[in-house]
Parts: sequence; C-alpha cells; structure tokens
Amino acid sequence: MQGQGSRSFRGCRMIGRLPRLLAVLLLAALPVLSSCYVPDQFRAEIRIARNGDFSLDYKGVLTWAPLYKEIVAGRYSQAEAQEKIEMIRRDLKRDDQFTSIRSIGRGQFDVTYHRTGNFVANPGMVSFVRRNARILNIDARPDGTVTVFAETPNIDKARPLAEAGLLVRGSLRVISNMRVTGTPNATATYKDPDGEWTVYDWILDGTAPAYPEIVFQR
Repeated sequence: MQGQGSRSFRGCRMIGRLPRLLAVLLLAALPVLSSCYVPDQFRAEIRIARNGDFSLDYKGVLTWAPLYKEIVAGRYSQAEAQEKIEMIRRDLKRDDQFTSIRSIGRGQFDVTYHRTGNFVANPGMVSFVRRNARILNIDARPDGTVTVFAETPNIDKARPLAEAGLLVRGSLRVISNMRVTGTPNATATYKDPDGEWTVYDWILDGTAPAYPEIVFQR
C-alpha cells in the first residue's frame, strides 16, 4: 500500500480560493457526514477465513469532516486549528490498531491501520474507524453469516463532498475462502493462483449507486 506523503489536495486548494460565503454554503450541505470521517486516497483490504480468522487493513487519508468544515470556514486561528487537529490525532491514537497517524492539515490525517481477530471466538460487529464513525464493517453472526460492507459515500453523497473539496478515492479488496450467498456488487472477482481463495475488488470513487457489500456463509 502506498503512502500519500505530505502533499496538499487539489480540492483543498480549490476551496481555499472560493469566496468565504460560498465555501460555508457548500460545507453546510454535508449534514449526513457531519459526525464521521471521510476516506480518501486509500487502499483497504479485508481477509476472512472459514476458521473465523480475519484481518482488516487501511492505508490512506482520513478527514474529520466537522473540523475540516470549521477550518475551511475560517472559524479558527492557526493556533486554534492546530490545537483541535492535535485533539483529533490523540483521539485516533487511543486505538492502538492505528500503526501510523500523521496530520496533513485541515483535519486530515495520513493513517495506517491493522486489526486481526477471530469471529468464531468472538462473533459480532467490527467497524473501522469505530462503531460511531463507520467506514468499513464486518458483521459476523452466530449462525455463521458474515457480511462485509462499506459505508463510503455513494453517488448521491459524493457530489456535495467534491464541491466542498473532499474527494473519495480508493479501493477495497475482500479475500475469502468462504461461500458467497447472493450476488456481490464487486467491480471485479477472480480466484487467487492456488484456487482456494476468491478476491473481490471494488473501486470507490463516489460514482457507484450502492455501497460495497458481500455476504459469506461459513
């Protein structure tokens, strides 16, 4: 997975040149995302095995939308903005499954996340970033049903985000040797070289009409 470095985002530079009132109006159009993180320039991978072992990896950018909104609207001095950015960074750091967290400004962070576990021993829901700010989810039920789904912005929600300078660009890969129930809405599906595992890929760029979702049965 490739890191993003410290470069600024084209969308963020664009919004900085907009008249203040227009910027505020665009950002006010994001109520649905006012309490969550927005992912960008990321690669995510989820592996799930029949024995219940799983891993969840994310490498890319996370933007805390409420803070981004306030900073772009000019409601904080530089010192105040830095203080609030540090508060968000410390909050993320409480989760030791983040192996790297680096601020790149305006409430945006370049992060690396890695989590492992076993759903046979501990069935339930696992969510990234967390249960009250969900982007990637694995829901394992006691009956052996495992649902993987992403709550990234779809085509209806991505447009106002882009107008406000927040782009959603990334990929999700799910790898499993479990049986699929129903028809997954993956962009591409193929077997790995040994033929035991199946790979499901999604390209997430805000143009899809539905969230990525796939259901397995152990």
